[in-house]
Amino acid sequence: MNRKTKKKRLLYAVVMLIMALTAVTSVSAYAADNPLTITVQQVFDTSSATADGTFTYRLRPLEAGSPMPIGSTAEGYTFTITGAGSAKIGPLSYSQQGVFRYELFQILEGKPGYTYDNRVYVAEAYVDTVSGVELIVLNADGTKAEAIAFKNIYGALPSDPALMVDPPVKKTVSGSPNRSSVFTFKLAARDASNPMPEGSVNGVKTIQITGSGEGGFGTWSYDKPGVYYYAVSEVNAGEAGYTYDTAVYAFTDTVTEKDDRLILSRAVTNGLNKPVTALAFINKYSEGKDGPKTGDDTNKTFYIILFAASSVLGICAAVYLITSGRRKRSNKRHSCSSTGSS
Repeated sequence: MNRKTKKKRLLYAVVMLIMALTAVTSVSAYAADNPLTITVQQVFDTSSATADGTFTYRLRPLEAGSPMPIGSTAEGYTFTITGAGSAKIGPLSYSQQGVFRYELFQILEGKPGYTYDNRVYVAEAYVDTVSGVELIVLNADGTKAEAIAFKNIYGALPSDPALMVDPPVKKTVSGSPNRSSVFTFKLAARDASNPMPEGSVNGVKTIQITGSGEGGFGTWSYDKPGVYYYAVSEVNAGEAGYTYDTAVYAFTDTVTEKDDRLILSRAVTNGLNKPVTALAFINKYSEGKDGPKTGDDTNKTFYIILFAASSVLGICAAVYLITSGRRKRSNKRHSCSSTGSS
């Protein structure tokens, strides 16, 4: 290697060293005057005043050696946000050019009743001597995000339908009907938007019981605290011979929150506001009230045969009387003729 080549290489090395030192000074100066701060927003949606609205987040570097905020550990930088608030992470200072990537996510604690936002954002810090530090935030699918925002929701677990008291409808028929009739009962919500059992339509559920027997409306669950009202009554179908029971029973369901679950307390009362354990209905049947039961083919046949037999007997009686009268008159004439001849 000649002396001229050595001089060129040495000059090149000096130039590169000067450029590197200049770059470090430029980046460090920018970082000192404009440190990077990452803003994280949180929205907390709940109707419960007692719900805990403090949630935990973590910033973690994707490459070793990336600058981190003061207080970071081997797991990353952990922080919390309460309610509808925000947190500022930083400052982050950079002493060299490059792209520094981080992921930011929420720690899912899994407390009952809470719905956590499980999004993961990627924050990329672009550092150079021209523009300094520029932050770009990406969604998990690689699209650009306008902001780092998380939404959490709290709602207590719904009430357990298995714990709901479902008092039976007890139907009793007094009297001696010729056949068993079908009776209809309805459960009606005061507010049609109230939770209802399966098979309900517009806040009404109906069931049917044939003759004397029992039935139930079923159970359901609540997803909001409050007081809910229902009424149970019999549908008067106008069945001939029956006097329908006009009793009305009330359900008052009080729903409260306890230990992250909704708890139901039900009161079932009669028309006198007295607690009951069953919904009793008694229908009285009286054949003489509206005449014999209609719709029974056996009864119809019986009365037709009876009418026909009565008619035949009447005709036979009339024929007998006419025939008997003729015989008497004929015998009388013969008697008179015999007397005159002697």
